[in-house]
Amino acid sequence: MEPELIQILELLAALVMAVVAFRQNRQKNRAEQDAQEAQIGMHLASALQGQAEQESTGIVSFFDPQDDRVTTPPDSVPSRSWKMSDETKRWVTFGHKPDEQASLLKQIAEAEESRKIQYFLSLPGCYYEIEYGLLKGGGKG
Repeated sequence: MEPELIQILELLAALVMAVVAFRQNRQKNRAEQDAQEAQIGMHLASALQGQAEQESTGIVSFFDPQDDRVTTPPDSVPSRSWKMSDETKRWVTFGHKPDEQASLLKQIAEAEESRKIQYFLSLPGCYYEIEYGLLKGGGKG
């Protein structure tokens, strides 16, 4: 064979090897980057899971009647679970004089602003027990 042809073949072989090495290096770098992103994702998922578990513990504790560690509802608890509906407010104030109705509505507003889940409304001669925004009981006297 001619020496020039051998040189061309050697250059061609070197070029093929360089292309193969370049592709392998690019695949290796991409795999390392994917591994780093996966590890970051795992750390983020772990942190979010811890936060969710902590939040769910507070919610469960809030709704557990035997657990008094959480007495104010966490922000993630919808207000409908501790606020009184308009229908219940109408029921509680029905049949009372206007000044008594105003007093009851004021007591309800103060309790809801304090995010109380259990409280009493009182008027001269009667009382109402409220729990989670619902009328639980009441009496006269």
